[in-house]
Amino acid sequence: MILEPYFYLIAILSVFLHGMGKGGFIGAGSFGSLLAIPMLSIFIPPFQAVAILLLPLIFMDLVTVWRYRRMWDVKILKFIVPLAFFGIIVGTLSFSYLSEDSVRVIIGLMAVIFCLDYYLRKNSEEPQKPSLWGSYFWPSLSGFTSFSIHAGGLPLSFYLLPMRLDRRIYVATAGLFYLLINLFKIFPYAYLGQMNFQNIYTSLLLLPLAPIGVYAGAYLVDKINQEWFYRIGYFCTLIAGLKLVYDGLQSYMS
Repeated sequence: MILEPYFYLIAILSVFLHGMGKGGFIGAGSFGSLLAIPMLSIFIPPFQAVAILLLPLIFMDLVTVWRYRRMWDVKILKFIVPLAFFGIIVGTLSFSYLSEDSVRVIIGLMAVIFCLDYYLRKNSEEPQKPSLWGSYFWPSLSGFTSFSIHAGGLPLSFYLLPMRLDRRIYVATAGLFYLLINLFKIFPYAYLGQMNFQNIYTSLLLLPLAPIGVYAGAYLVDKINQEWFYRIGYFCTLIAGLKLVYDGLQSYMS
C-alpha cells in the first residue's frame, strides 16, 4: 500500500480533473493528464502511476458513457477504435525502447502545430474532414500515447475537433472510445506486471472521486455555448502541448 499523503493529494486532484475532462470539459481533462504522471512520479515509478490511474479512468468512462448514452457516432467509432488498439499494441512492443519524455515532446509539438494551424486558418470555423493520412495516424497515435502516459485525448482531439460535432456527440463519442481502449489496456498492463494487488488497491481507493468529476464536467458542458466549447478545447490543447514539450525537454536538459 502507498502511504505517502502527498501522493494521495496529487492523485485525488488528478482523478477529479480527469473526471471533469471525461464529462466533456476538455481543459480540465488535459490539465489532469499533464498533472498526473509527472507529479505522481515523484513518489512512484512513472509506469506504476499510469497503471494506478487505469481503473479510475475506466470507471469515469463508464459514467460518461451512461451520462451520454446513445449519443455517440457509431460510424466514427467503428473506424478509430481498431486503429487505437493497433497503437496500444505498438506501445506495448516498444515499451522498453522509447522513453516517456520522448513521447511527451513528440505529442506536445504536434499539439502546438495543430492549434497554431487552427488559429491561422481563415476558415477554421467550418467543419472539416480529417485528411487521409490523419484519419489513420491520429487514432493510432491516440492508442499509443494513451498506453504510454494516458495522453490519448490530445491526438483524438486532433481527429475530432476539426469535424465540429455537436459538443454532446463529441463527448459521447470520445467517452465510448476511451472506455474501449482503457479496457483493452488492462491486458498489456497485466503482461508488464502492473496489475498487481498494491496498484489495484490504490486504484480502488481513488474510485469514489471519478463520478463526481464526470458530472461536474458534464454540468459545465451543458452551460457552455457550442462555439466557446471549441475555443476552450483548442486553447487547452495548445497549453497542454506546450506543457508536454516543456516537461520532456526539462528532463533532457537536467
